[in-house]
Amino acid sequence: MAVAASMLEPGPYPEHFDWRAMTDLTKHRSSYNPWIIGFPSLPAPRTPGEEPRWERGRSSWLIALRCRLRRNTIDRELAAGIDPDSSECRHLRAAQLTAPSSREALADAYERHVDASTSKPQLDVLSVNWSAVRAATPRLRHLARRLREDPGVRAQGVARARLLLAERDGALHAQDDLSLVDEIRSTLALL
Repeated sequence: MAVAASMLEPGPYPEHFDWRAMTDLTKHRSSYNPWIIGFPSLPAPRTPGEEPRWERGRSSWLIALRCRLRRNTIDRELAAGIDPDSSECRHLRAAQLTAPSSREALADAYERHVDASTSKPQLDVLSVNWSAVRAATPRLRHLARRLREDPGVRAQGVARARLLLAERDGALHAQDDLSLVDEIRSTLALL
């Protein structure tokens, strides 16, 4: 296989890249490995003290995994009023909670609970106090509307709204009808 003369001439490529080294390997495509030979466009060298790109990705991946595993604990901390910027996990979780898609999913869940409380027969699979949901329907709809429409909600209020749905021993599942109304009122105040 003949190599064109223009390939051997110096061009706009880095000087340390040798096109001649590729000529022998291109005869056998199966043995051509660009990672061994190199690429014409190499990444910029790292500055001293900068961690490699794969380390940055690895550490952020590990942080995201650790935060995912501690999600419920972090939600309780945020709902209690701990500053979201006090740790990486809290900051990441606060950003996830206040994202429009997360708030929309929470609002949809509240709307489903309101709709299920008025349907016949009610869902017996869930241990929800349906009479409390019916009594708090206007506040639940207001909470869902605020979650959908208000882009400036605080992470503390969204975390509290999520915990209200998620905790099995919370006000949504309690036998007391007034505790749900009080909990929704305080959650709306925190939003």
